[in-house]
Amino acid sequence: MNEKRMLLLSFFVVAFLMFLLAGWYYFSQQKQAAEVVVDRNYDYIMKNDPIGQNKQAQTDYYTLVLSWSPAFCERQRQQYGDNLPTSLQYQCGLTQQFGWIVHGLWSQNKQARRVSDHPRFCQGDLPQLPQDLIERYLPEVPSAGLLQGEWEKHGACMFNNAQDYFEKIKNLYRTLKLPNYELSRTELFKWMRKNNPQLKDVYLGAARNELFICYDLDWQIMDCPSSRTGY
Repeated sequence: MNEKRMLLLSFFVVAFLMFLLAGWYYFSQQKQAAEVVVDRNYDYIMKNDPIGQNKQAQTDYYTLVLSWSPAFCERQRQQYGDNLPTSLQYQCGLTQQFGWIVHGLWSQNKQARRVSDHPRFCQGDLPQLPQDLIERYLPEVPSAGLLQGEWEKHGACMFNNAQDYFEKIKNLYRTLKLPNYELSRTELFKWMRKNNPQLKDVYLGAARNELFICYDLDWQIMDCPSSRTGY
């Protein structure tokens, strides 16, 4: 009897140690992935932006843009194969499995007829943000370059500092229930309205593998204009 107990105890000890080892390996890989992403120059240069600046445009509403990461990463793998650029490793590398992520939170002008009509780069070309700030928001926006670029292009048109912008993104994102599998546009709208009561009677927007949720200037959910443009 004692021998059986010892064997059983040994089994549980070995299983527990293997569990700890697997956990350590997983989190060490995640940490390495994050370090790879932020250990570089991820600044966004305004003069290289193809659309440019518009600090005169009025902000009439905001759009939270969600992106289905698996579809994005599949396109990147088709383009780059096994040689993903460093900037894509955290989001699309083997150590990460993201579903719906945040592409951005944008200031929008209701009269806009093209992307350049929306507020953009309202504070000009801004310096690169600290790495520790970037790392905090990778779970919602898993790209240092995207976080930096969205702050400079869009966030600076609604907040005075990047942390307030990123916190707003995180808080809006966490109020939503999101599917963990891909759906057609019609099915996605239906799922979101069923599982998010605040979206029940709201007009949502969508584009290629992206979902748009709109907010008024008091951050109350509103219908997205059917003619909305911008990124």
